[in-house]
Amino acid sequence: MRLRTALDEWFVVVVVALLGLALLGGWGAYGAVADDGDEEFEQRTVEAWSTTGGFDHSATVQEENEVFPVGTELSDRSMYFAEVAPELEATFTYGYDAPAGDVAVDVEADRVIRSVGETDDEEVVEYWAVNETIAQEETESLAPGEEQTASFTVDVPETAAEAEEIQEDLNESAGDLETVVEVQVAIEGTIDGESVDRVDTYELVLEPDDATYAVEAPAAEERTEERTEEVAVAGSSGSGGLGAVVLALLGLGSVAALGVLGVARRKGTLAPSAVELERIDARYEREEFDDWISRGTLPVDVRERSRIQIATLEDLVDVAVDCDRRVIEDERDGRYYVVDGEAVYVYVPEGLEDDRDLVLEVDPQEAEEPTIIGDGSGEESGLEDESDDAGS
Repeated sequence: MRLRTALDEWFVVVVVALLGLALLGGWGAYGAVADDGDEEFEQRTVEAWSTTGGFDHSATVQEENEVFPVGTELSDRSMYFAEVAPELEATFTYGYDAPAGDVAVDVEADRVIRSVGETDDEEVVEYWAVNETIAQEETESLAPGEEQTASFTVDVPETAAEAEEIQEDLNESAGDLETVVEVQVAIEGTIDGESVDRVDTYELVLEPDDATYAVEAPAAEERTEERTEEVAVAGSSGSGGLGAVVLALLGLGSVAALGVLGVARRKGTLAPSAVELERIDARYEREEFDDWISRGTLPVDVRERSRIQIATLEDLVDVAVDCDRRVIEDERDGRYYVVDGEAVYVYVPEGLEDDRDLVLEVDPQEAEEPTIIGDGSGEESGLEDESDDAGS
């Protein structure tokens, strides 16, 4: 009802808005269809395939001690004890993930002792290096999901002593000593339809101390290979058809709405009728004064008392307030009453005829028992008692 009222009051504005939407929908749909054949493309970088390389390492306890029994394997620790477990055993594992592929893989592990430093520009400089190959494995055919491994062992205290000896031979040369195991993975073949010929490098870093040595190495380092593809710009091709449909539906919906509004306005059914408006006003008025109104049924003898006609429900509520009474909404005839002594104040809603001479059929039990009318306060009083008191 409120929507119909608003549409009636703002009819011209609504029509103009719908016309605008109809024109916009038609123009947009035409433009989308006209440009549908002119696809635009752009270069985008997408992930093609990826490789994974990493180390698993451990050290076996070789010397008697109070903590670890001889033969205990200490694995994947960041630090090991040089005196009781001097040899680090490690395995490097390599694989790749792609839709398809077949490559030859050559894995070579070198123990490297070197001296490095930094320039004023914070660039790393290698002053000298000594390499020794300690493991090498290769395969002629490696498919996606398969793995290539290479295992090696490094005596860390022995390597640390060798590094110090080299440094002494060079008269305490510049730079800091580093000991690493450098793994180079050479792959050659075809992956996802493209030729591949590349070398990846991974490092396991050893940091020896007097009694311990630390190990830093990636467990499973993933490296992504990307490629550039030419793809259609969103909205330039396939989305043009969808956009045309959406805009066309918008235009058709606006035209249909204009037709419905025009017919309703011409037939006079757009705006609510006077009876509907009166019904709405009566309902709102009833809700506004609900705290002062109780539902009940007036007996015939009370209805026959002297009547005073009240013009509005608000005026009747004012009378009830002045008389310290409740407003009774009679459930049989829909009228509102305030009983005050021998007088009855009555409000007749719109659409109801005055029932001054109306005779209601009385229930025999009602004639014998007093009618109870609640005042909403939790107490109840009988109208018959009130009439008796008034008579006395």
